[in-house]
Amino acid sequence: MRRSDLERFLDIGYELGFVKQTDTPDYLGWILLQKRKPHERYLSLLNPGEEPEFVAQQELLRSRPYQVRVIELSRDVFESDRYETMDDFRLNEVFYFANLDEVEEFVQKYGHTLENIKWLTEINAP
Repeated sequence: MRRSDLERFLDIGYELGFVKQTDTPDYLGWILLQKRKPHERYLSLLNPGEEPEFVAQQELLRSRPYQVRVIELSRDVFESDRYETMDDFRLNEVFYFANLDEVEEFVQKYGHTLENIKWLTEINAP
């Protein structure tokens, strides 16, 4: 996928990703990318000093909008009809990046490039 197309899809709210190899067939893995935006309207309603944790999270999204989740989910849970809980994940890490160059550098550690990113339906992601 071209970088400009990826940026456009992320800007309108799509999430894309890669299959992540796991060390056991009991777990399935994915690396999922989305672009998060701060809640500007809600921020504008806050008085100085109100909800500092929320404000800090929104500032993180403003400076590092690209969110990458690295997850490994129990195969049994994934193949069942029930919703997953936090206990069903062996790995569930979230990373934030300022730009797609940083994301590219990160996913290369897993053997991927952004030009090979897939739609979630193509990788059967949760």
